[in-house]
Amino acid sequence: MAVSIKEVAKLAGVSVATVSNVLNNTKNVREETKKKVETAVRQLNYQINPLARNFRKGQSKIVGFVVSDLSNYFFQYIAIGLERSLAAYGYRIALMDCKERKELEIENVKDLLASSVDGLVIATTGEDCCYLQLVLENHDVPVVFVDRKPFGYKSDMVLSLNTEGAYLGVKYLIQKGHKKIGFLTSRNDSTMAERIEGYRQAHLEAGLKVNENYIKTGDNAVSLSQSQLLHGISYTQTKELVEGGEVTAIFAGNNLSSIGVYNYLREANIKVPEEMAFMTFDDSFWLSMTTPSISAVEQDPDMIGSVAGQLIYERIAEKDAQQPDRVVRIPTRLVLRHSV
Repeated sequence: MAVSIKEVAKLAGVSVATVSNVLNNTKNVREETKKKVETAVRQLNYQINPLARNFRKGQSKIVGFVVSDLSNYFFQYIAIGLERSLAAYGYRIALMDCKERKELEIENVKDLLASSVDGLVIATTGEDCCYLQLVLENHDVPVVFVDRKPFGYKSDMVLSLNTEGAYLGVKYLIQKGHKKIGFLTSRNDSTMAERIEGYRQAHLEAGLKVNENYIKTGDNAVSLSQSQLLHGISYTQTKELVEGGEVTAIFAGNNLSSIGVYNYLREANIKVPEEMAFMTFDDSFWLSMTTPSISAVEQDPDMIGSVAGQLIYERIAEKDAQQPDRVVRIPTRLVLRHSV
C-alpha cells in the first residue's frame, strides 16, 4: 500500500506543509528539519507522484497525440519524434488511435481534455475540425496539427512540402521518358490537391499536356485502412489505367494507395519497371523489400514530430503570447530504387 505524505509528516514530527516544502523546495526549511523529513522519506520508502504534483501546479506535463491511424507506420515515426522532442522539456505524450473514425477522434480529444492535458497534437482523420471550436471553448489548451491541413479551426501546423515532393518524383519519371503518367490516391483532400499540383507542375515544365483521365482520387477526404486498400479503390484505379492501355508509369499519392497499386501489378503479372514504372509518395520499410524495390518520395515523419513538439511546448510555455498561427513545411527527398 502506498505511503501517504501524512505518514511521512508524522514520523518526522513536522506538519504536512513542511514535508511538502522540503520535497518541492518551495520554502526555506531549517537544515535539521530537512534532514528529519529526508530520513522519514527513506525509512518509509515514500514515492513522490510527479503527476499529482504537476496537477497541483496546474500542469499535467502531458501532451495528447491524437492519431488518425496508428497502424500506419508514418504516424508511429511522428510519435517517436514528438516524444523525444517533448521529453527534453519534461513532457510525456498520451497516444490515442482514432482508427480513421471521426467520431472516435472527437471522443479521444474529449477524454484527453478531461484528463487535463497541457496541449494537443492532432493528425486528423478528416479535414473538418469545426468540432474543436465547441470542445475547446472552456479549455485553454493549444493545438498543433500534423500531416493533414484542417479547416474549421485555426492553429499551428507541421506539414510536408507536398507539392515540391510530387513535382520531384513526377519530373524524374518524365526524364526517364514517360509521357503518360497516372496519379492515383485513395484520398481527396487538400494534401492530395497539393501533390496533384506538383504532378501538374512537372508536366507543365516539360511542355506536356495533363490528361485529366490519368488522375484518379478517392470519393472523400477519409483514409481507408491498409486491409481495405489491398483490393480497394487504389487496386481498382490501377486496373482501370492498366486496362486503358495508355499509361506507362504510375505515381501513387501516398503509402496507403501504393498498397493497392502494387497488389494489382503483382496479381496481374505486370513487369515493373519494364511494362509499368511505379513510384509512390511516402516511403515505408516494405517498399525496399519488394521485387523490384519501389522508388518513393520520402517524407521525414520524425522531423515532423520533433517540430510539432517544439511548437506545442512554445504554446504551452507562452500562453499569453499573441503569436500568429505558424505553418512549418518539412522537406522531402527522392529515394530511387528499381521500380523506375
